[in-house]
Amino acid sequence: MALRTGVWLLALLAMLVSGLGAAGSWLEVFWTGHHPVPLYGKVATIIQAAMFSFLFLMSLLGFIAALNRARGAVYIYSKFIFIHTAFILLSLGLALFGALRPDNSDPEAFEKCLNGSTSSVIIQFCDTGFSLVHIVSIALIGVAFLVQFYAWMVSISYGEELDMDSTRDLFGKYYGSDVYAETQPLSAYPEPPFARR
Repeated sequence: MALRTGVWLLALLAMLVSGLGAAGSWLEVFWTGHHPVPLYGKVATIIQAAMFSFLFLMSLLGFIAALNRARGAVYIYSKFIFIHTAFILLSLGLALFGALRPDNSDPEAFEKCLNGSTSSVIIQFCDTGFSLVHIVSIALIGVAFLVQFYAWMVSISYGEELDMDSTRDLFGKYYGSDVYAETQPLSAYPEPPFARR
């Protein structure tokens, strides 16, 4: 598979994963307005939503850059993905810490969060620990991290390939297009002047 195809496919996959994660995370942020959670949970959810949203925007940039063969945009995309790795690891750490916290069994906070709701989704949202809502969030962050890692490796390689192509084209423009053409086999080159005979 060509590097260009790999970049836009991985960017498309990252857009899908981060779009789902962003929609779910911003929905959880909306729920915190009606179903109060501790401050730690609200901050972790906002960080997670921002992380997924930023990954979606970066993946859109990578998708467009790969389709247009834009060398500068591919380099920017690869650098943004590398910088974003710290953000995604922070979000994953906060999500795991929130699920594994020892003080997760406070029934008063759970009832306050429910706020009289009987919806199974809200019950899962308010249930601390490894509830379905939290497992899906952690899984989406993990998948986004893996896709982002592969997209970073492929986009770096694709950026270098575009750089070599543009250098070859520029060199050929000034020195002729046959500079890189192999007109003679390697054995036909003359020997160095002081070679032993």
